[in-house]
Amino acid sequence: MARRPQATDDRSADREFLALENVSVRSGATVVFKRTNWTWRWGEQWAMLGPDGAGKSVLIEALLGRCPIVSGEVRGPFSRTDPENPEAGAGMEMAHLSPWTQRELALRESAFYQQRWHSGFESSPRTVAQFLSQRSVEERNPFELGGRQGNSPQFARWRRQYVDWLGIKPLLRRRLIHLSNGELRKTLLAYTLLKGPRLLILEDPYAGLDVASRRKLASVIGRLMQAGQAILVATHRVEEIPVRCTHLLLVDRHQVVGQGPVASMRDLWRQRGGSRAPVNARAAKSPLPPHPIRGQTFSPRPLVELRKVTIVGAGKRILHEINWTLREGECWALLGPNGAGKTTLLNLIQGDHPQVYAAAIRLFGRATDSTQALWLARRRIGWMSPELHQHYPTAWETLDVICSGYFNSAGLHQACSHRQRVQAREWLAKFGLERQAHLPFGELSFGQQRLVLLARAAVKRPRLIILDEPCQGLDTQQRQTLLAAVDRTIRQTGASLIFVSHHEDGLPRSITHVLRLKGGRIREAREVVAPRNSPAPDWPSGGDAPNGHL
Repeated sequence: MARRPQATDDRSADREFLALENVSVRSGATVVFKRTNWTWRWGEQWAMLGPDGAGKSVLIEALLGRCPIVSGEVRGPFSRTDPENPEAGAGMEMAHLSPWTQRELALRESAFYQQRWHSGFESSPRTVAQFLSQRSVEERNPFELGGRQGNSPQFARWRRQYVDWLGIKPLLRRRLIHLSNGELRKTLLAYTLLKGPRLLILEDPYAGLDVASRRKLASVIGRLMQAGQAILVATHRVEEIPVRCTHLLLVDRHQVVGQGPVASMRDLWRQRGGSRAPVNARAAKSPLPPHPIRGQTFSPRPLVELRKVTIVGAGKRILHEINWTLREGECWALLGPNGAGKTTLLNLIQGDHPQVYAAAIRLFGRATDSTQALWLARRRIGWMSPELHQHYPTAWETLDVICSGYFNSAGLHQACSHRQRVQAREWLAKFGLERQAHLPFGELSFGQQRLVLLARAAVKRPRLIILDEPCQGLDTQQRQTLLAAVDRTIRQTGASLIFVSHHEDGLPRSITHVLRLKGGRIREAREVVAPRNSPAPDWPSGGDAPNGHL
């Protein structure tokens, strides 16, 4: 049951809350974090900072007891064997929220990609309110005799508070499978808080959230810390360190490289360059070839046309009279807060929304009023999204993942020609992933997986590439790697682009236009100032790639 975070008193300020003493961890066949020492004392608030692939997740899994400790000792007051707190095991000791725990929830709620739009195939009818109910949070069996009796008034008070803090009251009647990535993240955080953990571990908590939602979440984390809730925030962005955080643990190459007060660790982080080299130097630094369209005479034919498109779902108007045209050679940044209608707009263009047949939409010059028209349109579109990443089977070989782009499938279920496999290998070579060709997709790093999914989107040389938050979850260097790879992909394929992001300072240089949605309406649609073939900006080492256009 949810518990009010308890502030520590001065008498316990020197007492250790969590300690690792000469700990070594086994990850697969490798021993990492050898002889690690770390002490977290009561009253302190820690964050863990390091680039993607540095080992943050491995260390967290060790704390959670999911990675074997081969030597040393882990101590904490939340341990069931703690003699000073024998009742600690009665409740939730540690709770962990990450993009991967969200992925597990999404997979439980929907059996296949884009199930949200397929009426009659919903394996779970749960609404957000049902998911956040006391029975759900406490995982009660409704048929259990003599079951646990929680404090329902207290639970209701805390639920109202967390729902208010996170701004998710408008979502309570909606089904979980209908939520956007950011909306599901906030809902899962409320669920996790209601479990009342003694230690709350938040791994990359801001992924998929718009600017307003990030500020709201930062405020919630600050309130919880002020109330005495122990929180460990693991991130690759130094700007995401909570304001009330007192200490910082620096992690790189599966070892702790620094620990101490935030100010001194920030200095050490800057001295180390903020982050190490990009996940793939070839993808980030190889020269951009000339764009195959720029400088040529051609008629900019419309690829996507929407005329007064209004979409209503679950009793809510999602899009309202959208008038928009994307022409050949244009690259659009699609911006807007969570719930603005971005995902619905993309699903219409991809033919995944059931109302596409009735809407005034033309794709590649043809109306979307038949299955054949949508099938032909989908053959000309390549896409990548967090939802696709969540649902993609991890056991497929990397080369097969890229080949699945020919058929728009999650997994390769049709035979490819020799030529198609050669082209897929060429994309692996362009991104410097030749050695990973026959590795399972799940064994690649998170950043490498995103490059593979980008290659999957581009392998059939589509006329339109849709990238829905492709940089979500990537550290600074990996974002630069992916953005450079996107620019080169657009130039090499000549495709038009729709690029969705919550970070306006992290757009590819290819962007020529901006479309901004809010509340289901177009708030801005314009051409950007900088030309498409403008010279690359001089990005500072370790910093975010500046927009250069907006």
